[in-house]
Amino acid sequence: MDLFVDGLPSSFGRKELTDLFGGFGTVLAADVVKNKEGGSLQFGFVKMATSREAYRAMASLHRSIVDDHLLLVTLAESQSARCSQYSPHDTSSRFA
Repeated sequence: MDLFVDGLPSSFGRKELTDLFGGFGTVLAADVVKNKEGGSLQFGFVKMATSREAYRAMASLHRSIVDDHLLLVTLAESQSARCSQYSPHDTSSRFA
């Protein structure tokens, strides 16, 4: 199960993210998103082996403080789900 992690310390890389979530189960993948220069954009994604492990990690780490940074941990949306929210053919206002 994939998690989205926002608010990462700029010093965090794949190893630190894996170590942080590894206490809750098996981390299958962990990536910190970086800019063109290789600097952290301070968010990333973690893939946990089971939904139970993912929910446990999310419950424990969401809104926790790591190195003076507030972490926000949520379920990651698939790209198709994100794109369908913002269909160019939908002209109704989402703010009305």
